[in-house]
Amino acid sequence: MIPDGLASLIRKHEGLSLKPYLCPANKATIGIGHNYDANPLPDVVAHHLDVFGCITPEMADQLLEEDIIIASDNCHKLYRDFDKFSERRRWALIDFVFNVGLTTAKSFYNTNRAINREDWEAAAQGFEKSLWYRQVNHRAVEIVSMIREG
Repeated sequence: MIPDGLASLIRKHEGLSLKPYLCPANKATIGIGHNYDANPLPDVVAHHLDVFGCITPEMADQLLEEDIIIASDNCHKLYRDFDKFSERRRWALIDFVFNVGLTTAKSFYNTNRAINREDWEAAAQGFEKSLWYRQVNHRAVEIVSMIREG
């Protein structure tokens, strides 16, 4: 079960589009930030999109739930003590990994090392020095605040 607060946080940062669009990284996206270039749509959703040119809000919620599970699983791969972190820090990291994907998240070497040391100030500073931080504006500010303050 996905906590409502986590789903709401990601909804706020991603927005909702029932029609396909290209995200800033030029990836085919739909729903609540679902990159279907990287994660193909389930057959039922793809068929609905082909027939109607859009998906339903329920389909967007289904994709979001699956994407949050993937992002959470990826956080467990990146951060050895992930389950011991405060809820706010876990949500911030899930939101971050949801946003950038596992491959890009892995590239934050020094920041990830700081997170694994639970050096939250160094982790926050690492995020603040990144191109990602400058690209996503308010989302990054909120995520970094959650990391820093716990």
